[in-house]
Amino acid sequence: MITTERLILRRFTADDTEEYADIMTDPNVYRYLGTGQGMPREQIGRFINNLNMTWGHGLGVYAVVEKESGKLIGHCGVRGLPCGRKEILYAFGENAWGKGYATEAAEAVLAEHSVRPLIAVSYPENPASIGVIKKLGFKYVGQEQMFGKTLESFILE
Repeated sequence: MITTERLILRRFTADDTEEYADIMTDPNVYRYLGTGQGMPREQIGRFINNLNMTWGHGLGVYAVVEKESGKLIGHCGVRGLPCGRKEILYAFGENAWGKGYATEAAEAVLAEHSVRPLIAVSYPENPASIGVIKKLGFKYVGQEQMFGKTLESFILE
């Protein structure tokens, strides 16, 4: 578990399924994640299990909880990709946008997980995410194909 001024980052539990499903089935959230296609609500529990299997060897994806409200607001962490690279990733519900939570959570994850190099990718039409990635010190390396999309790619060494 990691705590910051406003957040608690912890492993997901089965109790998170409904709150997390509310975030991950929101079209405004998932349009910038992976393929941009949402996942059915009934698959969220399996997705949480997959996130929990990322733990080990400096990797792990956290449930992000707002301290003040106790609400699950998203996820943030480091995972391995099939190509062997390591990626920092995050996603937050719309109620958490524009509050600096992504930067706060990702800074805490980077301090806790020293795996380098790390990549970060973002849809070109998501300037808020690109801004977070740049604040974290990632350097732009160009566009690349991932998840069937052309994404902006960054690296932190």
